Amino acid sequence: MRAVVVGPDGEPALQDVPEPDGPGSLVHVLACGLCGSDVEKLARGHAGTVPGHEVVAELADGRRVALVHHASCGECERCLAAHESTCERFAEPTIRPGGLAERVRADSWVDLPSDWPDWRGTIVEPLACVLRGAARLPRGRLLIVGHGFVGQLFGAVLERRGDEVFAVDADPRRAGRAPDGPVDAAVLCGPGGADTALDAVAPGGTVLVFADAGSIPLADVYRRELTVLGARSAAPPYMPEAVALLHDLDLPEPTVLPLERFAEGLELYRRRDATKVVFTT
Repeated sequence: MRAVVVGPDGEPALQDVPEPDGPGSLVHVLACGLCGSDVEKLARGHAGTVPGHEVVAELADGRRVALVHHASCGECERCLAAHESTCERFAEPTIRPGGLAERVRADSWVDLPSDWPDWRGTIVEPLACVLRGAARLPRGRLLIVGHGFVGQLFGAVLERRGDEVFAVDADPRRAGRAPDGPVDAAVLCGPGGADTALDAVAPGGTVLVFADAGSIPLADVYRRELTVLGARSAAPPYMPEAVALLHDLDLPEPTVLPLERFAEGLELYRRRDATKVVFTT
């Protein structure tokens, strides 16, 4: 089968690889979204791996599903405290070898509506991540720092629940409405931006770190008594919630390309000429 494999130099290439064996159900991949975390792993240290986890697949019985990426045990102290992504079991892969392949072994999934295009189903996993993060944010005036695809998902979710949402981005093509005063909370959705977030948040406010945003000046946290929270990935219960909510969200269509044009799609993403890229098999 064909799969995108990270090479010894850290650059990916489409290759013929053996069909995955082992535990789990063998499913046919229909589409896989390219996530910023996938691009971060295009490095020598990940040579030989197949990236991709925003996967829509077809089961043996013909059902279309969104695959669950990572799963916590749901029973340990960390899971019960809503820190599922720190569960010891969470690191175990549930999509093998990775979603940018024609077939994978998968452990769990959620059903998708029959009338959705494949690309729409790839949004379920990142939306589930956003829903888990949004649950940690207070209501009110919120600023999104980094207005790429995930930032836009945050905006759609927060506006739907009734928040006043602002958004800034280093790329003027993606910037939204800048805040006209202090905000109650800020979400860091991209690298850098910590100073922007802290400058905008009112004393006693909240900063949610949803991406590796670099160092945060702790003197500001201390003097202004800010709350800094982290949120990483999704937990399985958020996947069906994402399917249900996605019916009501108006989101721009991604750039959809066949898997053989992966290099082209990656370049569009790296140049920030495409907010989201989805690959079909």
